[in-house]
Amino acid sequence: MIPLARHEQILSILGEHDVLSVTDAVARLGASPATIRRDFHHLAERGLVVRARGGVKVARPEPDDMVPFALREVRFADEKKALARHAAGLLAPGDTVLVDGGTTTFMLAAALPPISLRVITNSVRLAAALEELVPDRARLEIYLTGGFLYPNSGLLLGPSAQASLAQYHAHWAFLSVGGITAEGIYNTSEWVVETERVMMASADRVAILADHSKIGRHAMCRVAGLDRIGLLITDAWPANREALEEYRAGGVEVVEVDVYQSVME
Repeated sequence: MIPLARHEQILSILGEHDVLSVTDAVARLGASPATIRRDFHHLAERGLVVRARGGVKVARPEPDDMVPFALREVRFADEKKALARHAAGLLAPGDTVLVDGGTTTFMLAAALPPISLRVITNSVRLAAALEELVPDRARLEIYLTGGFLYPNSGLLLGPSAQASLAQYHAHWAFLSVGGITAEGIYNTSEWVVETERVMMASADRVAILADHSKIGRHAMCRVAGLDRIGLLITDAWPANREALEEYRAGGVEVVEVDVYQSVME
């Protein structure tokens, strides 16, 4: 297995278990202890993990920080792809869509239908992925905001990004969140929250893409109440049924995507 593949596997395991020992990694990946230690060292230098006794653990962010994109991206990847595919299917020819820089909304790059669209985003990663995957400029226009490049995220944030977004009007805003409860939607950074609020105000319809781990969970900063969103797209998860019914009762349209079916299509 090449180093990059091992690194992705290590991050994927940590996305589910938080801590990984050298012994467990050797058993799971079939690599030598020396190789695993080198992998751990490399990931720790990038800030994706922190060293722990006998292994590594998830790098927890400071209160106003976020988990690095590379680590968030591998968590519940199948679920995120399924949610992005459903969201992309809502778009019609000629639509303009605002997209934030979450790892779930990033999956839209590979999911957009072959129709004419305008995508406005503050995500450098998403813009680059769209440029690579959809070279047909006749059907896809990409608008990237200015702003401060937030560390480890690929996000353009701050007053310049907000001012850029405020000049547009879109049919849809597709947003990721750090958590959602009956009190509203949440995210991990004040900078991110301010940008998402501008996107919400600039769109006819707001759709939240949130895998099952975000349901019933708070994050540090409240973005808005549920009355500000029209649609929640999540994956079907039995433990979340009661919470989702509460959101529906509050007026939110909730779509539960069958991840297994989506992957097989």
